[in-house]
Amino acid sequence: MIPTDFRVKMETMYGESGGNWISYVDGLMQSLKERYHLTYGDPFSLSYNFVVPAVIACERYAVLKVGYPNNDFLNEFHALQDFQGKGMVEVIDFNKEEGWILLDRLLPGSPLHSIEDEEEVLKVFSHVAQRLWHKPASQHSYPTVETWSNGISRLRERFKGGTGPLPDEIVSKAERLFPQLLDTAGELFLLHGDLHQGNILFSASSGWTVIDPKGLVGEREYDCIQFMLNEWNKWDVPLELLRYRTHTMASLLSLSYERLIHYGFCHSVLSACWSVEDGMDGWKTGLSVALLFEELMGDSCR
Repeated sequence: MIPTDFRVKMETMYGESGGNWISYVDGLMQSLKERYHLTYGDPFSLSYNFVVPAVIACERYAVLKVGYPNNDFLNEFHALQDFQGKGMVEVIDFNKEEGWILLDRLLPGSPLHSIEDEEEVLKVFSHVAQRLWHKPASQHSYPTVETWSNGISRLRERFKGGTGPLPDEIVSKAERLFPQLLDTAGELFLLHGDLHQGNILFSASSGWTVIDPKGLVGEREYDCIQFMLNEWNKWDVPLELLRYRTHTMASLLSLSYERLIHYGFCHSVLSACWSVEDGMDGWKTGLSVALLFEELMGDSCR
């Protein structure tokens, strides 16, 4: 049931405990199958959680997500609860101790990036974001944007004060700008943390609906940036697309254009740092978008 590549990935990341967790999931899947009369489909290969489509008692389409027991899954677990009724996918049932969540399956489940018209995409994004964001009310201790920003410090530690494949001047600029943004932050909200085009799906019954929240506390502007990092090269001149997106989001959501582009630069650098940390070459995309945001920052100063 569990694909070999997923087993290898978890064992590579977590060693013996990863292998033990895979064995646990094998048994859990059988137990849940009997408890809920589940019929499983082919697993998704989207994340570090084990996610599989299912049908409950031959009637209701669902998605079962089983998460490795760490803070990331715990945050998502709580975020799914806290965003219920705000455009988030419905939680059918869950068990925190056993580490699983049974979710409604969104059908047809077309992602937002399937729409070509960028103006329409931004309208959908803005509508979804407005429904989603709210003041933190949960007792759960979510990570903050400040916590996330420590990923840049870890890059310095990894390379003994250097910046690895990233230009030092770009990393240094983010190190100066991030604290300034955090020190001058306004109202803080519970954010999705990964609100991009692939995590906004169309449901015939519910309309545009959000999946896979990370759970993060910060300013609303910050939750727009992951969207910017995706599908950014679909125009012949990516800078113009980024400028259009930023101006449009600022207008539709009553956000600060300046803070959008500044957070955009910082998070793009942070995203590049994370990719280096994970041993992936996605840092090139983060760096490319950071340079575009830097250009927009220069425009706003003229």
